[in-house]
Amino acid sequence: MIARWFWREWRSPSLLIVWLALSLAVACVLALGSISDRMEKGLSQQSREFMAGDRTLRSSREVPAEWIAQARKSGLTVGEQLSFATMTFAGDTPQLADVKAVDDRYPLYGTLETQPPGLKPQAGSVLLAPRLMALLNLKTGDTIDVGDATLRIAGEVIQEPDAGFNPFQMAPRLMMNMADVAKTGAVQPGSRVAWRYKFAGDAEQLANYEQWLLPKLGPEHRWIGLDQTTARWANPSNARSNSCCYPRC
Repeated sequence: MIARWFWREWRSPSLLIVWLALSLAVACVLALGSISDRMEKGLSQQSREFMAGDRTLRSSREVPAEWIAQARKSGLTVGEQLSFATMTFAGDTPQLADVKAVDDRYPLYGTLETQPPGLKPQAGSVLLAPRLMALLNLKTGDTIDVGDATLRIAGEVIQEPDAGFNPFQMAPRLMMNMADVAKTGAVQPGSRVAWRYKFAGDAEQLANYEQWLLPKLGPEHRWIGLDQTTARWANPSNARSNSCCYPRC
């Protein structure tokens, strides 16, 4: 009797509609979950490319070599950058440039767009923003004086993955290799510079290194994640021991 009642109810139009509605609801939830996962992964990848790394450590001075060694020991890939402003010369024509020196790993994520395509700052050469080229009336293959160094122009830098937006960056960009910074003589004790260290790795590697690093940060440091949240020094004693007059990034 129960079986006949169940079969009769199962075949009724009203119950069929309920089952169809439930099936549709479950399908929608699964589809939305899948779309949400894909969007989250896409946004995470875009954030990596925007930062050219999974994490960024900003500092107004070079960090201890131990910090970089520990990151690599943790399995992370580390890229180093140094930014500063200096005068450049084409013959007797001067022009202030915003210099960005990078190592051979740059960028860890994203693409550096150049003209000709596929260039990276190599030792002995530089990449110039088109505006700097125009201001100094230079072309690819010419040389430019950057401080005390004379470097060859390999091409133009069109777009950097981690350029961001800086309304105070008035001078045009010049990109060079970290290996040539010392030759310029532009970075001296007391110079206003900004160091940026980019880190790439999996979640566990990043978490382990972050746990090791945060207690060591001083007031001149900024530890930035993909969500653009910033961690500063976590140990109050560092604020006293590192409270030198260094400009903040």
